[in-house]
Amino acid sequence: MFKHFVTQASTKFDTLTRAALLVLIASTTAITWAQSPQVHIKVINARTGHPVTDERLNVALKVDQIGSVAMATDKNGIIDVNIGKATIIRILSNMYADCRPRAELYTNYPIDTIVKTGITTGNLCSDAKPKAKPGELILFEIPKTHIPVYPAPPLPPPPHSDENPHVPPN
Repeated sequence: MFKHFVTQASTKFDTLTRAALLVLIASTTAITWAQSPQVHIKVINARTGHPVTDERLNVALKVDQIGSVAMATDKNGIIDVNIGKATIIRILSNMYADCRPRAELYTNYPIDTIVKTGITTGNLCSDAKPKAKPGELILFEIPKTHIPVYPAPPLPPPPHSDENPHVPPN
């Protein structure tokens, strides 16, 4: 009888132990997933101040090497990027015109700075300059139809230029 009692007790203990272990593993996985570091890229129309909701921004994370992925904005113009162990992020406009100065187009933004203070990129298209929150990278774009068109170049191309290669020189 004692042997039967010990067998039943150990079976119940094994079941409770397995259940507790399963709960522990599930909660640890959930906590790890919830703590996965993220950067929020906010894409704003520089002219209207509204979010750009249909952009597919090229996002590159650098750990050992850079690989770029087109990532879509959501209805609020935000792209959530899981940064993992990356130290640098690079972004390039895809379907809209980028408002950053030319020197800033291929900038490697330090993820540490984005996480601690946030970064607002340059904006040549308007005077808008909202302050980024920690964990946020703000990018300004305009539709490509709004790129200013200038009436004519200031000077004709020089004669040695390859701009019009099939037109005989005057």
